[in-house]
Order: sequence, then C-alpha cells, then structure tokens
Amino acid sequence: MKNLMLLSIVIVLILFSCSNSNIKISTTDSFQIIDLPDGSKAYLNKNSSLEYNKNFEQRVVTQNGEIFYSVTKGESPFIVKTNKGEIKVLGTEFNVKSSKDRLEVEVERGSVELKVNKLIKKVNKGQKVFFKEFKNGIKTSKAEFKHKNWIKNLNKELKHLSKEINKSSKHLKKDTKKIGESLKKEFKKLKE
Repeated sequence: MKNLMLLSIVIVLILFSCSNSNIKISTTDSFQIIDLPDGSKAYLNKNSSLEYNKNFEQRVVTQNGEIFYSVTKGESPFIVKTNKGEIKVLGTEFNVKSSKDRLEVEVERGSVELKVNKLIKKVNKGQKVFFKEFKNGIKTSKAEFKHKNWIKNLNKELKHLSKEINKSSKHLKKDTKKIGESLKKEFKKLKE
C-alpha cells in the first residue's frame, strides 16, 4: 500500500512537471523561425530569445531581443511579454524589439495593445510606438519596417541552405549507388 501511494505521487509529479515545462529558444549570431503550437510564427533576429509553455493554452510568450510575429487568430489573445511591458493581439503581424531600457513595437497588419506600467496604447497598422525608461510616456510615429531587412537575410540564408542540402543529397545518392554496386559485386564473389 505504501509503495502504491509513493508510485502515485511520483506519477503525479512527473505529469505535473511535463505539463508545465517551458520551451526556450535563443539565437546568437543567426536567425531562426519558430512554428508555435497555435500555428503562429516567430522570426527571431540575432541575439534574441523566446520562451513559452509547451502546452501553449494561454498563448503567452516571453521575449528578449527582436522578434517579428505572424499571429493566427485564436479564441484567446496572443500575449508577448518583455521586461518593459506586454503586447496583446488577436491576429496580426508585428515586430517587437526589447532591451533593458526600451521597447519598440511596429504593426504591419492588424492592431495590438501595448501595456507599459499603467499606460495602455493601441497600435494600428503602419504605426510604431517607442517606450524608453526615464522618458515621458509612449511615443508614436510612422512604422519604418526595418525588420524586413533581417527577415530578407533570413530568407536568403534559408535558400542557400536549401541549395546546399540539395547538392549534398545528390552527392549522397551517387555515393550510395556506388556503395550498393560495390556490395553487389562483393556478394557475387562470396557466392562463387
């Protein structure tokens, strides 16, 4: 009975720890595209990180650095938390750049709600908002969409990588065919 109780506790602890585990992705000198569990995409720029709960029921991510999001519509809002504030959306494309003392959000499609301290600001398509520690409030301006440059570089890197994989695949097929032919010859010799 005591062993059964202990086994039950261990199973509950394992299930609890598995269901509450977070996934963290970090980049240093490269870009990375993350497919989130709800179908949304996160494009991480260099020196950025993204963390989320693997069950993703709440659609909440925590980020550092610069990440462009393409968010699918869902039942619950998609929330991006940074060290300076949070961004709440239902379905849109936007870029978030965060550091220790600043937060910048640009909306490419749709709209988001930015919350910093007790300030709440709606950001619409084509707008950029900027919050810097020790400056007054949230500043709004026209979006510059500079994130498109590093996303374009990411796409170039992915195309180059795809070409290299295809080349390697062709060489591998040739080498595999040669090995197969050599093995056939060796098996024939063994049979004789």
